Amino acid sequence: MDWDALLADLESRFEAERRAELAAHSAEMAEAEVASVALIDRLRGAIGRPLHLWTRSGLPVQGTVVRVDPSYILIDEGAGVEAIVPMAGIATLFPLPGPTPSGDTRTRPTLGAVLREIARRGARVRLVLASGDVVGRIVRVGADHLDVVLDAEGGARTALGAHRGGGQDGWGGVRPRGPLGGRPGQVGARGGRTAALTSVVLDAVEVIRSR
Repeated sequence: MDWDALLADLESRFEAERRAELAAHSAEMAEAEVASVALIDRLRGAIGRPLHLWTRSGLPVQGTVVRVDPSYILIDEGAGVEAIVPMAGIATLFPLPGPTPSGDTRTRPTLGAVLREIARRGARVRLVLASGDVVGRIVRVGADHLDVVLDAEGGARTALGAHRGGGQDGWGGVRPRGPLGGRPGQVGARGGRTAALTSVVLDAVEVIRSR
């Protein structure tokens, strides 16, 4: 018997089996790594890059990604308009790069904290919902809703199809076409006039636009 040939054959078979095991293990590791990647990991890699996304109701938003948070992303749409898009409202988006580790241990403001700061500053906002748009100034932010004093434009909320087409209002949205449902409440305003107050459920908000 040629012992040398036998041993060489065994070594060859063992090496082939080892390589097969390594390949299988590598494939499993790669699958496990991909399975652990969250959307926010890839969105972090998109900071400073253009992004196109659509909300659950089909509203398109496009611009440059400025900031990424576990609960929302901030997009610069150009012409001085910025959009906060809650992560829960995103349906599809492209292009997305590979994952980028956070490496940032700073405490990030929640969406509620951002909205409360917007309210304190009295900034005019457009809240885009599947049922239409609400335009005005946020006055209160609760745990799951917010109150908005509607301005002259916001007094007429848009119908569902209004932000799918129609005239642009310079916000990246559209002009309202008429009120929906009943009348909102009234609150006192300067000069003896009253301003319409409406409450909006936070989970229904798909995009928050402001200048």
